[in-house]
Amino acid sequence: MKLKLWAVRGAIQVQHDRREDILEGVQKLFNTICEANNLDEEDMVSLLFTVTADLQSLNPASALRSQNTSFTVPLFCMQEPTISGMLPRTIRLMLHYYGDQDKSPKHVYLQGAAQLRPDLSFSDS
Repeated sequence: MKLKLWAVRGAIQVQHDRREDILEGVQKLFNTICEANNLDEEDMVSLLFTVTADLQSLNPASALRSQNTSFTVPLFCMQEPTISGMLPRTIRLMLHYYGDQDKSPKHVYLQGAAQLRPDLSFSDS
């Protein structure tokens, strides 16, 4: 099997700017992406998060790391630029990984974030 470097995208909208909501949302988004793309930590290269400015209770990278302190994949978090009309309380993720060159990534947009990319939304019901 020949491998290719891929980037898979995803997003989730959380209900409130609370530590618990961010922890739960990040874990749900990350786990759904990993399950949908059959990813293990050893396949991963790096993971980037962005958050809207209205989420200040917890850094998503810290949220993910707190769930698994032995997680070795480099994590990075940035704030989204504030754009009029943007979806509030949104966490976006881009995960770089090595995978089969013949299997395109399955992008995951959950909860309210599904409206960002209805063509790529992943059912979380």
